Amino acid sequence: MTQIQTDKPKRSHAFLLKMGLIVTVLIFAGVIGMNMAKNAMINKAIASMPENANPVTAMTVEAKEWTPVIETTGLVRPNQGAMLSAEAAGTIKRILVESGQTVRKGDVLVELDNDVETASLHAAEAQLPAARLTYQRYANLIKSQSVSQVELDNAKANLDQISANIGSLKASIERRKIVAPFDGKLGIMQVNLGQYITMGTQIVRVEDSSSMKVDFSISQNQLDALFIGQKVTATSDARAGETFAAKITALEPAINKNTGLVDVQATFEPTDAKKLLSGMFARLRVALPTQRNQVVIPQVAVSYNMYGEFAYRLTPLSQEDKDKLLSNEKFALKDKIDELYRANQITVFTKERQGIYAQLKDGDIKIGDKIVTGGQQRLSNGALVVVADKSGVGTTQPATKTNM
Repeated sequence: MTQIQTDKPKRSHAFLLKMGLIVTVLIFAGVIGMNMAKNAMINKAIASMPENANPVTAMTVEAKEWTPVIETTGLVRPNQGAMLSAEAAGTIKRILVESGQTVRKGDVLVELDNDVETASLHAAEAQLPAARLTYQRYANLIKSQSVSQVELDNAKANLDQISANIGSLKASIERRKIVAPFDGKLGIMQVNLGQYITMGTQIVRVEDSSSMKVDFSISQNQLDALFIGQKVTATSDARAGETFAAKITALEPAINKNTGLVDVQATFEPTDAKKLLSGMFARLRVALPTQRNQVVIPQVAVSYNMYGEFAYRLTPLSQEDKDKLLSNEKFALKDKIDELYRANQITVFTKERQGIYAQLKDGDIKIGDKIVTGGQQRLSNGALVVVADKSGVGTTQPATKTNM
């Protein structure tokens, strides 16, 4: 009797465990079933939704002229320029000009103390008349053999020595004058009145800026593309927003053995020369012969990925595509069906870039193709797009006043 009472609680406990397990399984099965039904309904709703059309801006590729350029840098310099320095040591006696003054060739700018040389010159010039008379007297007497040939030769040598001494003293006095070597404008005077200077001391700079030049170098591989009179445009940070026109006027006849480059000189137009200063750093663009019928597109139309450059070319919808979209009641762009395209990702290769434009190598983008210029960030290969009735940002060059 006792044994029967012990077994009943055990059976009751096992039954409850089984029932709890069954209920739990049923609950999990219900949740899974509900999720599956939910996903099926979502998939059905998505399948019934029309394909999304991404708005983009686009343009048709046209044949354009393209002028390749060689980009380099150079330094502006004047037609002539020199830092004048002392040829001899001495004290500054007179300063005859002011800083920034315009001078003419031959104008005396600065004089050094020359009192000693001037006194020696006067002494030599005082001896010259007597030496000349002595020589002339001996020359007359030699005819009557009243003097010897030796005495005549000595008189001639003495006359020549005094004349040469006078010439040397005059040259020494002139060397103590700092003279303008050409017409130009002075810089800032580097010396003061009464200052003692040594040979080679810098005194003042003079520059002839009647025409300005720019010196630059290019690779010897590009030498065949250069010629005298070729157009060059320059920009400088010191004259932001301005461009300056120049033409090549000289080519070095030899390659620089230290750099392997060719030295080139260009001369600016007179109207531009007035705005430039010697020593300015300039960025240069040397124009090469113009190429015609080139594929040129805005740089904003070119995108990048890990494989390189690409662009989206638009192709019209097929009739099957149109019928499929028009048959969907939820499709909202039925009235713009002719403005819808498929965007196909095309690999491109850029030859050169100038401003906002890029020149493409011959490839899959051809003249007459319609390409995307804005809104590429939302696109994938084969995406449906609708073309907006406006120009894309960055597809037209801003109007600026230049000397091109």
